[in-house]
Amino acid sequence: MIILNDLTKEKIQTPLKTIKVGTLGPSGTSSEFAANLFMDNYLFNQGIFSELILFQTFEESMENLEKGLLDYIIVPHAYGGINEFYMKSNIDLIQLFRCDTPMYGLAVRKGFPYHKELLDSETIVSHPAPINLLKYFLNTKAKIHTVNSTSVAANLVKESVYNIAITNEVAKEKYGLDFVYQFKHIPMSWSVFGRR
Repeated sequence: MIILNDLTKEKIQTPLKTIKVGTLGPSGTSSEFAANLFMDNYLFNQGIFSELILFQTFEESMENLEKGLLDYIIVPHAYGGINEFYMKSNIDLIQLFRCDTPMYGLAVRKGFPYHKELLDSETIVSHPAPINLLKYFLNTKAKIHTVNSTSVAANLVKESVYNIAITNEVAKEKYGLDFVYQFKHIPMSWSVFGRR
C-alpha cells in the first residue's frame, strides 16, 4: 500500500499490517471518540487496517509507543501533560486534527433526585480537563474528585460511589446515566504522535 507523507508529499510504502493506535480509555472517553474518527478518516479510507488500544493514562500509551508496541498515539491538546510528549527525542508529531468532543454535561443515575443546591454539598467526579465547565456554565466551585477519564467518572456514578459526574454523552449512554445539565461539545484539536 502507498500513502503520501503529509509533510513532504512523498510516497511512502506501508506494510500490509494492522496499524495499532493508542489513546485514553476505558471505552466511552472523548479520546476514544476522536481516535475512531482519525482511524476512519485517515487510515480506513486509505485502505489501512487499524486497531484501537485503550490505556488508563496517556503516559501508559506513550510508554507503549516508545516500546514499539503501538504505531501512533492520539492525545488532546487540553491534556495538561502533553508538553512532555512534544519534547521527547525519540517521538515525532505526525499530524494534528480537529474533532469536537461529544456533548459534555452533568450526569446522574436515572431517578437520582438532583437539584442545583447539591453542587454546594456533593463531590463531583471528573477528569481534570472539563472541570472549568462548572465555573463557566453554572458559576459554581463545587468539590471535585479527579479521575483518569470522563468514562471512569461516569462509571463511578453508575456504581453509586459518587452521585454526580462531569462526563460526555458517549459515557453517559454507556453507563445508563441522565444529563441534568448539558454544557457543550468542546472544540478540540488532537496530536498524533509516532516514533522517529
